[in-house]
Amino acid sequence: MGLVSPRELPTLELVPAWGGAPDAGPRYVLRPEHFGALVYDRETCQYMPFDREASELLRGARSADTPAQAAFLAAMTEEGLLDAGGELQARVVDDRAHPGRLSAPLTVYLGATEGCNLACAHCQAGSGPGPLVPMPRALMRQLFAEQHALGSMQVHVTGGEPLLHPELLAGLEDAFALGLNVLLTTNATTITPALAEALAARPFRCLSVSLDGPDAESHDAIRGDGAFARALTGLRLLAARAPVGVTATLTPGLLGRIAELARACEDAGAASLYLRPALPAGRARDDRGWLPDSADFERAAAELDRAQEGVSIPLFRPSRVPHQQDSARILEDFGCVAGNLVCSVSPTGQVNPCALLGPAFDSGSLAEHGLHALWSEGAAFRRLRGLRGNPDCWSCKHYDYCGGGCRARALAAGRGLNDPDPWCHYEPLDEAAS
Repeated sequence: MGLVSPRELPTLELVPAWGGAPDAGPRYVLRPEHFGALVYDRETCQYMPFDREASELLRGARSADTPAQAAFLAAMTEEGLLDAGGELQARVVDDRAHPGRLSAPLTVYLGATEGCNLACAHCQAGSGPGPLVPMPRALMRQLFAEQHALGSMQVHVTGGEPLLHPELLAGLEDAFALGLNVLLTTNATTITPALAEALAARPFRCLSVSLDGPDAESHDAIRGDGAFARALTGLRLLAARAPVGVTATLTPGLLGRIAELARACEDAGAASLYLRPALPAGRARDDRGWLPDSADFERAAAELDRAQEGVSIPLFRPSRVPHQQDSARILEDFGCVAGNLVCSVSPTGQVNPCALLGPAFDSGSLAEHGLHALWSEGAAFRRLRGLRGNPDCWSCKHYDYCGGGCRARALAAGRGLNDPDPWCHYEPLDEAAS
């Protein structure tokens, strides 16, 4: 039986306590899937997969006939997914289950603007000063309404620089009212006391500031003169009013300075630090000097672990294997999360399995086709889901969790969509068995 307790699933990003606003709907959202169902917990920001037997028990389609089934129902009652009378305490979305894919993405990455006030050397979107191209509020409203209807409950807002969008906070009110969990990443250079107050007054599940070095010399080398001072000011303004994390992009120049960065984040009031590698997309794809290799990442991971001993805030990084264990419970075929668990929407409404793949993988307009139609039948989505992999991946002990790794990284390395991610740590199955 597919019981997964929220307490067993890792939460990598800082989230404040769930407000549970009465007009935002129940804490849980259940959506039928081909294997049974996914239940989203708005408190933990986690999707929990359940098999058919467990799903039927949750929805009251069968009674508990065995001690194991009774124990499962008791556990779900303790979690609050069922009430004392056994009634499901969740919003159930319409059944759009499909045998070959999830019915909807788990998370939508929304590029709110194309333009940015900075021109970061490693920017995966290739953004910079120029036309802002903010997403129209009507298109945001359409996206959020469809996400709600599909049970796609997370939206991660990026850019460009999202806080340059003149209607961003007004547009996000639609997402908050529907009970979506909204995460926002900003370079923080435009944050004023008034904007910090406005951000803190809204129920963001995660506010994250980009900081790529412990001082002006390291940060400004990537983001431009004066960016560090302004980002630090914005971070402090936010941190004084709400929990805010820092996301640092790992470049080769950050190696050896991660402990300094962790202390700088703590001193500025940040509640966490998350380290992620620069990826071969946008501007960084054209200038590979900003990209770490897998050995750099291993060194950085060891540095981060040592740095944790010197600070009180939690320090996070991606796992060595590209997928987290909870994703692997849902994604079983070859490929990465792109088009299988997540998708991206550009400021102009183009829907793509992953923005890192570039505009060649745009599948169509949100305004013309809608999210569900493009997720279901978009050409790039079908292409990624049709991948079959390769003998190296099939024979690796990590395959069940990795699935071949990042498709964008494989393509950028000159490999094909069916080839391994060059960062993958290959270990043959026979070594695992010995």
